[in-house]
Amino acid sequence: MIGPRASITIPPVTLNDNIYGKALSFDELYKSLKKCRRNVMWKDSVAGYSINALKNTYKLRQSLLKHTYKLDPYQIFRINEPKEREIVATRIKDRQFQRSLCDNVLYPEVTKSFVYDNCACQRGKGVDFALDRLNCHLQRHFRQHGLQGWALQCDIRHFFAETPHTVAKAAIAKRVSCPEAIAHTDAIIDSFGGDRGIGLGSQVSQITQLAVLDDLDHYIKERLRIKGYIRYMDDFLLIHPDRGYLERCLIDITAYLAAIGLELNKKTHIFPVSQGIVFLKWHFYLTATGKVIRKMSRKSICRERRKLKKLKVLLDEGRITMQDVHNNYQSWRANAKRGNTRDLLLKMDEHYKNLFTRRKE
Repeated sequence: MIGPRASITIPPVTLNDNIYGKALSFDELYKSLKKCRRNVMWKDSVAGYSINALKNTYKLRQSLLKHTYKLDPYQIFRINEPKEREIVATRIKDRQFQRSLCDNVLYPEVTKSFVYDNCACQRGKGVDFALDRLNCHLQRHFRQHGLQGWALQCDIRHFFAETPHTVAKAAIAKRVSCPEAIAHTDAIIDSFGGDRGIGLGSQVSQITQLAVLDDLDHYIKERLRIKGYIRYMDDFLLIHPDRGYLERCLIDITAYLAAIGLELNKKTHIFPVSQGIVFLKWHFYLTATGKVIRKMSRKSICRERRKLKKLKVLLDEGRITMQDVHNNYQSWRANAKRGNTRDLLLKMDEHYKNLFTRRKE
């Protein structure tokens, strides 16, 4: 399936021998290819491109130097887990260039202004970092206010699909000094078609969307003076002892987002901290002693149990191996170990043995 306006020519730019020149060097492009093909060499397109990796890297570099480089058409598909999303898959050649562009130019320049609690898609950060930071904010809140306090949980409606292209381009232009990188990024944004929507599946999309809400982070931290603040892409949380103040913050945040063409969805709400907080599919509970208990959501547990049953059917049909089943379950277990899940893991291990191990006896 081909994406709208995906095959476009990057505007001619002048080669800058500094950061942009490094991004176009053969060594950096080849290094980026090795990163891009990691764990996806089973795909025919990746394997075919990698057979002639040196030749294809040389051809890519020459097209960039001669300003004849074009984005290949996207492949669009939908996923249903953890929720239904449309993925715009970037071809391996374009992922190779975008990886080098991001690693050498966009990432170091765009992330310089980020607040510490902007947690997604950055080196040294991610889900574990975000969960640990929420632990920290809750413990700090308890030391000052006990269990008395409120949380404002916000989620932006269709963040990737509804971001105006003008806003995304302005966010990059404000933070990136390299005109060549800006020109390439603008062309990638335009390749998704229309005047709204940044496709999921591109590394440039991720770094661009992080930048779009960077000013909002500073507004909340510096203007609204919220110390207990954390954001993971378009999900963010504010913790404060005064419910009335959070209600005023919600009005200000809603107005701020409206000014850049975005809005909060219906999941946005204010609730007592003592009620517990759901963040990144984990339940956080602050106890009377100040300890933070982290539990996996029931939905995640039920999803894994259903998945194991489906894997058993596939195993019985000979469509997968026991090693495939083991790898899948160990991946889920590694995620479950992020929380206080000792009893859950014992129950799930027993369920796993009943489905698979004892089946051979």
